[in-house]
Amino acid sequence: MTFAWPWLLMFLLVPLAAFKVNVQPKRSSEAIAHPYLASLGEVSSQTQQYPYLNWRNAAAILAWSLLVLALARPQWIGEPIAQPLVGRSIMLTVDISGSMGERDMVWNGQRIARYQAVQSVVGNFAANRKGDFLGLVVFGSFADIQAPLTPDVKAVESILSDLLPGMAGESTAIGDGLALAVQRLREIDTDDKVIVLLTDGENKAGSVSPQDAANIAKQSNIRVHTIGFGRQGSAFFGDPVDTRTLTAIAQTTQGQFFRATNSAELKAIFETIDALEPSESEGIEQRTIMELYYWPLLFSVILILILSLTALNVRRTHQYDLR
Repeated sequence: MTFAWPWLLMFLLVPLAAFKVNVQPKRSSEAIAHPYLASLGEVSSQTQQYPYLNWRNAAAILAWSLLVLALARPQWIGEPIAQPLVGRSIMLTVDISGSMGERDMVWNGQRIARYQAVQSVVGNFAANRKGDFLGLVVFGSFADIQAPLTPDVKAVESILSDLLPGMAGESTAIGDGLALAVQRLREIDTDDKVIVLLTDGENKAGSVSPQDAANIAKQSNIRVHTIGFGRQGSAFFGDPVDTRTLTAIAQTTQGQFFRATNSAELKAIFETIDALEPSESEGIEQRTIMELYYWPLLFSVILILILSLTALNVRRTHQYDLR
């Protein structure tokens, strides 16, 4: 237990002066100076003049002490509790165009399609985001919201595992997918907003250009990390991933661009993003405070009432005796 205003405890010393009572009666100069008679006179005088001296003064001192304790605000302080910081709002924006069905990836020694590698890596990333709000936007020829922002990261992981390439069309609308993710994030009131955009191609469809969507994200203080996923192109055909556009999006929004040509690199990239955008962390420690002042205040009031009623009764008795 502690006191919010301990300096008020100094007023506990007030009764030493305020309640000092001189119980020595005055002697008459004409009285007979006999020790035995003098002692009887003193006892009789104290009994008549101060019938409630001892307990009334003690009760008054106790009432004052309790009142001072109440004013000093005694408190019980509980154990420290670390308050978690508010997590991030992350919108996963994933390409599920027809090309994501190409089986040019390897996972656990088996050849799999690109979208299956994404489901494994991104699904694991989503499942480990504690305290965050996650959402999922997919795009092909058009963009669609598969999961609104939610703290249920397991649900987002489950939805991601059900996606198939071509569900949103065969082409790639990077700008529309990014614009839809930005729109959803702009609707919420939070300071930390992030988009992770993954594609294996270049913008060939949609009504919004990737750069326009990036500019809107910048105005809304939304970081965009972009990932180009798929096997590296040859010198003759070039890289099928539009790295220039993805780099420009990341730079515009103060995010980072990554290039992954296999499942292992994709896993490493999401581990990097996980470090760049850490999930829930410990905040400032807080303690539960319970105020206890009302207990001494209550007993002080009770004692004051008792003393007041007793004083009133003594006054009435004294007036009756005079009559």
